[in-house]
Amino acid sequence: MEIAILSAADVAGSYTAALMERGHEVSIGPFGRVPTAVASMTEDGIDGVLILTDGDENLDDIAARFITATGCPVWHDLTEIPR
Repeated sequence: MEIAILSAADVAGSYTAALMERGHEVSIGPFGRVPTAVASMTEDGIDGVLILTDGDENLDDIAARFITATGCPVWHDLTEIPR
């Protein structure tokens, strides 16, 4: 599964390692402006998004538009992601 990590802080590294150990491929964002980010993630075949921040309007908007555009899941905790 290809998972995008959205994080404003530099905390994605440990999450990336854990996801890769589970056999997932990982992309780390933010991926730019909202429309560009969603289009890029869709083109890249992202299967789901792990968002690691609360209250970041840009990242929340990216996640919301990604769900609408693809129907793919958005997770807020590593334990929510299927193995």
